[in-house]
Amino acid sequence: MPKVELHLHLEGAFTFEYLFGLVEKYGGDPAIKDINDLKFFFTFKDFNHFLKTWYWKNQFYKVPIDFEDSVYNTLKNLSKQNVVYAEVFFSPWDFEANGLKVEEITEATISGIKKAENDFDIKIGLIADIVRNYGAEGAMRRLAQVTPYLNHGVIGLGLGGDEMGFPARYFQDVYKKAKDLGFRLTAHAGEADGPQSIRDAIEILNAERIGHGVRAIEDPAIIELLCKKQIPLEVCITSNLQTKIYSSVTEHPLQELYEAGVYVTVNSDDPPMFGSNITEEYLLISDKLGFSHNAIKTLCFNSINASFLDESEKLRLQTLTNEFWQDLL
Repeated sequence: MPKVELHLHLEGAFTFEYLFGLVEKYGGDPAIKDINDLKFFFTFKDFNHFLKTWYWKNQFYKVPIDFEDSVYNTLKNLSKQNVVYAEVFFSPWDFEANGLKVEEITEATISGIKKAENDFDIKIGLIADIVRNYGAEGAMRRLAQVTPYLNHGVIGLGLGGDEMGFPARYFQDVYKKAKDLGFRLTAHAGEADGPQSIRDAIEILNAERIGHGVRAIEDPAIIELLCKKQIPLEVCITSNLQTKIYSSVTEHPLQELYEAGVYVTVNSDDPPMFGSNITEEYLLISDKLGFSHNAIKTLCFNSINASFLDESEKLRLQTLTNEFWQDLL
């Protein structure tokens, strides 16, 4: 099935083989003797443990080629799953502590993308995730650092991180500036924090899409707002289970959101870290939530239409997807 993915973090979408190679390249870790040890290391207890391992792996990205090669391998893996287009987050500021400049990380990331696009049947849009945890004070600086790459690899701005500690209102000015510059806008909301975070992302930040957004189910008024404005949600089921937002697949509100008419899409977030890629997410909703082929077809088209592609590219992907489903249904 040709697939479009809209919520994937490059820093959390490495292949274990490549990361293990980096660990070995930079002197190893006594706790990590082989790839199986590495995979076990990424078995999370809770969201804080997830964050701890996230920053642990960052120490092994030390020079620009590490980013270029990692991105290339990630996109090769996506292409093998017939992901034909993806909008992916990157956050170069996570690696400034390693002595790297944002510009060289960004350029290495774009170089890896271009090589993968040339070698595989995949296209990529890059979204700079300025991350709430860095605070509002430097947000304009971070926007300025990625602005030279707008329409030269970078297409949008995102906002991950700690929703409760760093609410949307802190970033109102940077999002307004980004919109004026021509960035497409998405923001994580309604993941670790409740439905008000979603309203703030829409009404304060003017986000065109919401990353996660599943906590909307707790407030009928937010459901109504999402439906009225047709704001797409970038839903990541396994991610929500791994970070303990929900305890089981059957508790997850994707089906209820879908049936309420919310514009939902299916995504993987951080595939190796959560043990599920985009293919497995679609299998999950088919096997465990009872989504029919027709419903999955709708979700596929939702992802195409919710993307930041221009209309001609959307039409190309719609045609490709239609051809697949006509042969199947």
